[in-house]
Amino acid sequence: MRFFSISILCACILIPPAFYLLSVQITERQVEEYIASRIEETYTGDPQALLDGSARLEDVLETNINRYLSESVLVRYGFALHVSVTTRSGRSVFPSQLETREPGPSDVRRVAMENFALLNEGLTVHVEAQLGHNRLISNLLLGVYVLAALITLLVHYRSASRKTVREEEERSREMNRLAALEQSNTVRLSELQQQRERLVGEFGNLKSALQNERERAERNEYDLIAEVELLEKKLAENLALQETQQTEIEAFREKFTLLEKEQRREDKGRQKAFAAYQKRFASLYKNILVSERAVEGFMELNEEMRLKAEEVIHQLDATPDLVTIKRKVFGKKNRETVLEVVFAYRGRLYFRRGPDRRVEIAAIGTKNTQSRELEFLSSL
Repeated sequence: MRFFSISILCACILIPPAFYLLSVQITERQVEEYIASRIEETYTGDPQALLDGSARLEDVLETNINRYLSESVLVRYGFALHVSVTTRSGRSVFPSQLETREPGPSDVRRVAMENFALLNEGLTVHVEAQLGHNRLISNLLLGVYVLAALITLLVHYRSASRKTVREEEERSREMNRLAALEQSNTVRLSELQQQRERLVGEFGNLKSALQNERERAERNEYDLIAEVELLEKKLAENLALQETQQTEIEAFREKFTLLEKEQRREDKGRQKAFAAYQKRFASLYKNILVSERAVEGFMELNEEMRLKAEEVIHQLDATPDLVTIKRKVFGKKNRETVLEVVFAYRGRLYFRRGPDRRVEIAAIGTKNTQSRELEFLSSL
């Protein structure tokens, strides 16, 4: 298509994965900050149990952090989290290297002092988040960018299609205008040629009359010469006008010829595409017949609707009895039954069965061209 931009197509292909990778990195940083803040709010639990020595700080951190991670929606749907807690001096508190056990009566005071010392020193939460590919969250991110690219491509394709249609209409109007102008100039040239012949005849007659008048009366010579000069000037003006008109006609003919050549090239390309689709259907689908009208309707569809239409054609070729029929378009007496199939919501496919029960696809179109297709089917 002339107005379809390859740059936009390439951008729609390359930008979604680039934005996806960038979004993954940004999301991982934000999740790390969010998880760290949430863990800092809940990781110590009840501080009284730590201060009275009934539980070790390492055990409390182990229990609370593991419970939070197991309940986290982010972990469930795509994120792999690695959490560590250290003191400001660099001592690792979580994950704990000590075995989990209840402190004995003699250890309560020591555990309380250790807990107090660790809390007084200050704890720092470190979170490393990694978003896994082919998980719900990552797939949603990628799907949003791909959908945005597809919408952009669809809008651009429709805009290019409208421009192409407008250009075709303008070209047709220009060809009609040039044809009418050529016809008008041809008529004008014929009139000028007739006028030239008449003036040449008048000039000859006047020249003969002048010669006769010279012989009869010398005193009328000046008037006759002036009249001859006037006629010669008028003849020269008509000759100049005729040459100008002839030049314009030749220019219009050349322009009209160029437009005709361009139109033939486009028609030839459409004929090649038509023959290619006919050959494709005949080669791939041996059990059905696809009419020329159906091939023309198929070519007018966009790429997405063509794929959906070919799915229906494939099903008619393989298992026609399983195709979902919307309605019978014609089923009256003395008329063949034509069945209608809907595809891609707006697509319409019409087929019938021949005497040998072989499926024949009579027409393919859309909801917008349904009246045209029904009129064609009524003539079968």
